[in-house]
Amino acid sequence: QAPLCADVVFQLQGGHRVFAHRVYLATACSRFYDLFALEGPPDGDGGTRDLSSWGRGFLSLRWEAVADP
Repeated sequence: QAPLCADVVFQLQGGHRVFAHRVYLATACSRFYDLFALEGPPDGDGGTRDLSSWGRGFLSLRWEAVADP
């Protein structure tokens, strides 16, 4: 439900969440590498970036500060 070391959470329709590690995603897929290479959250929009132009499956990206376990 809430893994301690995951640094990526995919929010799916229906409220399901999938936890992952960005280092594994970035090495497995160049699209994830591009995603994680983006600079930090854009100013003034609450840390959300629209990704709908990236194609199917990507809607938005939201940065959140999380306490280090």
